[in-house]
Amino acid sequence: MFERHRTLYRYVIREFLKIFGLSLSSLILIYTVVLFFQKMNQFSKYNAPFHLILIYLLYKTPEVTIQWTLPYAVLLAILLTLGTFSRHSEITAMKAGGVSLYRITFPLFFVALMISFFSFLGNEYLVPITYHKTRYVLDVQVRKRELAGSFKNFKIWYRSDHRIMNIRLLDPHKKALNGFTLYQFDDHFQCTKRIDAREVKWVEGRWWFYDGTVRDFGEGGSTEIAPFEKIEFDLGEDWESLQRIGRSSGEMSYGELWTYIQNIQASGYDATRYLVDLYSKLSAPLLNLIMLLIGIPFALKTSRSGGVTMSIGISVMIGFAYAVIFYIFISFGKSGVLSPFLSCWTPTLLFGLAGIFTLMSIRQ
Repeated sequence: MFERHRTLYRYVIREFLKIFGLSLSSLILIYTVVLFFQKMNQFSKYNAPFHLILIYLLYKTPEVTIQWTLPYAVLLAILLTLGTFSRHSEITAMKAGGVSLYRITFPLFFVALMISFFSFLGNEYLVPITYHKTRYVLDVQVRKRELAGSFKNFKIWYRSDHRIMNIRLLDPHKKALNGFTLYQFDDHFQCTKRIDAREVKWVEGRWWFYDGTVRDFGEGGSTEIAPFEKIEFDLGEDWESLQRIGRSSGEMSYGELWTYIQNIQASGYDATRYLVDLYSKLSAPLLNLIMLLIGIPFALKTSRSGGVTMSIGISVMIGFAYAVIFYIFISFGKSGVLSPFLSCWTPTLLFGLAGIFTLMSIRQ
């Protein structure tokens, strides 16, 4: 079949890729301009030089491309490509030559699968690197903040004045630090106090420690140990300062995130929100294929009546509908209403089935 229709497949792929490249470039440009104006207040506040702004936007481009614009570029490209074929009666001519709609669109499914594959690879290897670099540019080079936190051996380390903090898990929703250890030093860098707590919470501007032990180290190696259920202690940092050092799922590859989840669960902490992000790394790339399934029927049904304006309108409508449903299910997953697996895969499966059924209803 491939040999017989090779010329046709090449033509369909070539036309699709031309429009896809233009659509993707346009969406990236629009998103980058929006991002620039979103960060404009911060750039102005810290008098960021132009080259740092440019570097920040360049480092942000892979994340913008892979996670936000790629599926919608596929959708827009399929609407415009098949719409153009239909308006120029090319699809009619192909059918007259004995080529079914499935064969006309077959090469596009192959291209969409390849885009999904490269989307996964980019999200796995490229995005974590550039995600970290954008945070460094914004926090250190633009805001002039010291890089006090680091992530080593799947733990968060934070250094402040005469103190080092070790955090197993930072929970932004509860404003809590889980698996917390504080080391306090004197001017000679001798450890004078250690506090271990299962959980530390930021409540009404104060830090509360739960279920732990305070160790005071005196001269001559003496140690005083005092267990506690709940105490207040001033860390010298507020929640806004510490939440910036949290390890985001976007900074980790699938393998790193899986290992991190295993470490969290082995320590007895809830890793639900990280499991949701883990499954999203698998389901999100398939959205490129889902958009193709949805776009083909819409392109063939509206091609003669709408043109470019109709295609853009449909893209916005479908993209908005998917985004709303996706984030609703993600919030259900992170709050525990749904399992992490179902919360990530349900929107993809729903839109995929809708696309398949609609495609099957199109006359061949």
